[in-house]
Amino acid sequence: MLIRRFNALLFRHGMIQNQIDAEHRAPKPDAIRLFRLKRLRLVLKDSLRKIARLMEVEQARRRLAIVGGTDMAGAR
Repeated sequence: MLIRRFNALLFRHGMIQNQIDAEHRAPKPDAIRLFRLKRLRLVLKDSLRKIARLMEVEQARRRLAIVGGTDMAGAR
């Protein structure tokens, strides 16, 4: 589930970056639009970091479960 959410946010982040790049290339870039797009990109980046951290914790728990000889997959 986390991987799907991460990939969706990553895709959206890329789309926002493309819009930012296109706005920079415009003859008269709209400063307000650029500000809003960049703010949205930062929100997405923060969400990506949080999910990545959660995925790391989940992976570490799985490793510990394997080393400890228990199956934590069913312990949710």
